[in-house]
Amino acid sequence: MNDPPAVEREVGMECYATDFPPCPARLKAAPEDFQVEEIFGELPVSASPVDGYFPLYKVEKRLVDTIHLERMMGDALKSRVSTSGMKDKVSTSTQYATPTSTRARTPSVVEGRGFSAKLVGYVPRPLSRGSAAGNRFRVTARECCAGFVDVSRKVLSAGEGSRLLNFFGLQRFGGGGALTHRVGRSIVRRDFAGAVEVLLSPRPSGGERGLEAAEAIKAGRFAEGAALLPRGRDAERAVAESLSRQPDDPVKALRAVPIRVRRLYVQAFQSYLFNRTLSRAARSGIDASQVQKGDNWGEPSADGLSVAKVHGVREPIREGAVPLIQLVGYAYRNYGSRFDSCIERVMSEEGVAARDFYVEEMPELSQEGGFRRPSMVVKEATVEQEGTDATLSFVLGRGNYATVLLREAIKPVDPVAAGFA
Repeated sequence: MNDPPAVEREVGMECYATDFPPCPARLKAAPEDFQVEEIFGELPVSASPVDGYFPLYKVEKRLVDTIHLERMMGDALKSRVSTSGMKDKVSTSTQYATPTSTRARTPSVVEGRGFSAKLVGYVPRPLSRGSAAGNRFRVTARECCAGFVDVSRKVLSAGEGSRLLNFFGLQRFGGGGALTHRVGRSIVRRDFAGAVEVLLSPRPSGGERGLEAAEAIKAGRFAEGAALLPRGRDAERAVAESLSRQPDDPVKALRAVPIRVRRLYVQAFQSYLFNRTLSRAARSGIDASQVQKGDNWGEPSADGLSVAKVHGVREPIREGAVPLIQLVGYAYRNYGSRFDSCIERVMSEEGVAARDFYVEEMPELSQEGGFRRPSMVVKEATVEQEGTDATLSFVLGRGNYATVLLREAIKPVDPVAAGFA
């Protein structure tokens, strides 16, 4: 059995769902190699303005992450902007966005660095993380091994049969740095100084300037360190600048980070706990592809890409139901399911309890929890190879990661170098 590399184990991906030998290939050699198209959900869309409705924009983006996209669109629309989900930075992506205010500006086109957004209609409420049905991918893998098509077809078949583990991918944790969940863990444990220390620690990709910044910050020269931090580390810069004014107030320093990003830290820790739980269940021989009596379970949506309704462990299981694993938050309860026993072990090892996810010192970061399918949803899958390049097309359910599917075929020794982060 193949063992995942350390950077994956660090975020809780401790096993594979398949035992195929590694088949090396490289992803994201160019943004055009990773194409993502969001599948819009069931929210009704009006072609013309309606009182109380919100403008809906279709966004084409390239080499820009969703958080920066929302910020730039928000500046243009004079309103906070929400989207249906995060999309890879190193990609060409199509997704949807809305302002959250009915008084926002409504230009027909909004353009900025790396994106163009076109007004396509009006919707009764702003988009949220549950608005998208799923995503359509077209991924080109380069420098593929000779048997890549055969292995990929087996992996895609396993996905269509609900036999691939629905991990949160490396991108959820800050890429190859595997950082965000460690910040979130410290916040949940109320070690706010530790959260700041993790956030301001050196990054592998920071270069000489990043190391100089880390040394200055470690020595307490926070203003100097903030000025030295490389481009793209906006959150860390805000924290260091806050510490330069009030070095003994880590909570205030953390609050200098935009709330959307701060919430991602705690959510990343939730994702880590989920990954560890799923790994423990898989290694214990639990079959997560089929619902069993005693599981929390869900009714799939009409297209099968998401869960329409969640049911309790004591409710009679209906035909077509799928199992669900809890995402730990302050509302988590141990219902005695086969997955809950895994969660309990993981939480014990991590030294946290469900109530810790209500953060009294920063209530805006508190997380209630939820449910997630343990198996990926894969549809309309094809793969073809030309020379050493292969192109895979497939549709994934809401919140599923293409890189998690592809890691089963490639099983990279160095996921960062192979384009997975």
